[in-house]
Amino acid sequence: MNYFISRDGQQYGPYTLADLQRYAASGEVSLTDLATSEGIDDPVPVAQIIGTIAVPAPPAQGIPAGEINVYPDPPNLHWGLVLAFTVLSCGIFTIVWEIVLAAWLKRVAPQSKALFYFICAAGLLAGIFVSSFVASYRHQATGYTSLLQLLYYVAILVGRFSFRSSMEKHYNGPDPVGLSLSGVMTFFFGAIYFQYHVNDIIRRKHADRIYQMTP
Repeated sequence: MNYFISRDGQQYGPYTLADLQRYAASGEVSLTDLATSEGIDDPVPVAQIIGTIAVPAPPAQGIPAGEINVYPDPPNLHWGLVLAFTVLSCGIFTIVWEIVLAAWLKRVAPQSKALFYFICAAGLLAGIFVSSFVASYRHQATGYTSLLQLLYYVAILVGRFSFRSSMEKHYNGPDPVGLSLSGVMTFFFGAIYFQYHVNDIIRRKHADRIYQMTP
């Protein structure tokens, strides 16, 4: 039977019972998190599902150091500050921070193409400023500005959904945390929405490290 975890309005999963046991032991899933499955009508706490079932101990065998995947931590800036800087910069900070996040993701998931799209968007944004300045200086509107604006929005949206896809593949594959990102929130909020989930990933990773260090 597969289970789904609900937290802060987001749903994660599916997880098997063994997954829930393991994540509960590591602290990545709280015993108070609500879980659902095909056989459960109303969400119930994880503690009620795993009950007193013992969490199986990992095999006592060494792992060669070269086989351990150590992923770099995400940029740790509170999503509220990303929002504040975006407002203060009239939206310019958004593309800057999306490039920062995409550069980090490129190190975590080398196949990600989000960085390329965001860099293209930044170049188009610079072209918009130049074109607008020239049009203002000549007191004559040009069609280039509108075209550049259209290409800019296309590059931004393609970059955001490419980033979303790479994040979900990584955090539901090589480094599983049960990440699920909303397409609507990705479309409208981009870097702010991504940073909210990045902050959650950092918090859960930190809790996991503390658990591993606890004797």
